[in-house]
Amino acid sequence: MKLDDFTGVLSLEHLDVNTMVYLYSEQGELIGKIHSTKSSATFTLPQKGMYVLVIHCLSYPVEVRRVIY
Repeated sequence: MKLDDFTGVLSLEHLDVNTMVYLYSEQGELIGKIHSTKSSATFTLPQKGMYVLVIHCLSYPVEVRRVIY
């Protein structure tokens, strides 16, 4: 996971195909979701703040990460 602090682009790499990725605001509002069809995905964060990223794949347990922009 890589965050560009200038543009707010959050890049995810090495995803399994069919991975579901959810991005939530710190208030718990769903901002975006991606059903990966390839090994990478990107989100553009709308503003500075804290976000929660939830990655769900059948190959491994649900992963939850905090992102601060």
